[in-house]
Amino acid sequence: MNTTSGVFFTWFLGLVFVAGGIVFMLFLDVNNLLYGMPYLVIGALLCYGAFRLQVSVKKKAAAERAGSAEPPPAA
Repeated sequence: MNTTSGVFFTWFLGLVFVAGGIVFMLFLDVNNLLYGMPYLVIGALLCYGAFRLQVSVKKKAAAERAGSAEPPPAA
């Protein structure tokens, strides 16, 4: 999913999960870590994935502009 809207919604969903995890950890009295940590971890993984996707797309575009595009890996 390397479309602009896909990256945007991945960032958005990741940030919603991170915010929800923080809110759970701050405002729940009982089991705050039990409910907050999974949301925080899922959100962090989504944000990291979106970030890495953007980095790899930029690297690929720079390699194509330089004319040294690597051949696709053998399957």
